[in-house]
Amino acid sequence: MAHVVLQGRIAAEQVAYFKACADSDWTISVWHPSHNTPEEFIDLAATADVIVGGNIPLERWPAAPRLKLFQIPWTGYNFTTPAQMPAGVPVANCFEHETAIAEYVLLAMLEWQIGLRKMDQRVRSSGWNGMFPGAGLFHHEVKGTTLGIVGYGHIGEEVARRAAAFGVRCIGTRRRQMPTPPELNWLGGESQLPELLAQSDFVLIACDLNDATANLINEKTLALMKSNAVLINVSRGGVVDEKALYQALKSQAIGGAVIDVWYNYNQPGEAEVWPANFPFQELDNCILSGHESGWTEQLLERRWQVVADNVQRVMRGKDAQNIVFTGEARQ
Repeated sequence: MAHVVLQGRIAAEQVAYFKACADSDWTISVWHPSHNTPEEFIDLAATADVIVGGNIPLERWPAAPRLKLFQIPWTGYNFTTPAQMPAGVPVANCFEHETAIAEYVLLAMLEWQIGLRKMDQRVRSSGWNGMFPGAGLFHHEVKGTTLGIVGYGHIGEEVARRAAAFGVRCIGTRRRQMPTPPELNWLGGESQLPELLAQSDFVLIACDLNDATANLINEKTLALMKSNAVLINVSRGGVVDEKALYQALKSQAIGGAVIDVWYNYNQPGEAEVWPANFPFQELDNCILSGHESGWTEQLLERRWQVVADNVQRVMRGKDAQNIVFTGEARQ
């Protein structure tokens, strides 16, 4: 019988999704940072077979002699390293956000070209306003545009499939090379980022945030974009230099931006912060959302099914799926 510990705010608040996928004979314990102490986490870790969560409430891992897997119920894992984990314990993440994010990206592209919000506002306030049939205001189409995907992976693949169906030419770059998939016109390495930026009408940021990608999009690379191109960031705020992006938008050096990921985030127990350090909300050439592009009920159902499947695998002596690294042996 497995003892599964759901640790951290997100895992604790989504316990119902996990229970819907879990085996009935599993023991499920919950550790929430607002209701439990670090000492209680130490006690739970001592008997846990699997811990599901994020950053632990201690400077170092406590003894966890039965631990077979540390499962992250989302994608990012930059809060831990192999050296920080107990020796031999695999760390796995999960995706399942790519469908929702791909739909968000296509919505953003279509809205940018069509402007349905403005149409709605215009009719609500002015009715026909003197227009006759066949004499409305022109809008644009996504067909025939080029979408450049920086960090072609799970999200990029789902976006490209949908965009290609709309007649969008899709190109991409990624760190680890692979053959160009059918939905892309070309797929290059990191050195081809300038070429991608120069060709793209829409630039989608979908890469991980790490030492190599921090401020990857900066004053220099923004200057390579078309003057009417739109940057869409669903990755992490830190991939794009905030000041450089704000200045490019304010000066209209680029056409606009759709921003879902930010530079300041609320932390439990601390005063609320504003998402950005520059007033993007005052600009009329950007669309803003609060890290919501992938947030659907279906996402949570899929993710927690993946978590439950991984618990089942390791309890049967199999390797978990989506292992990102394994804890290093101590000397």
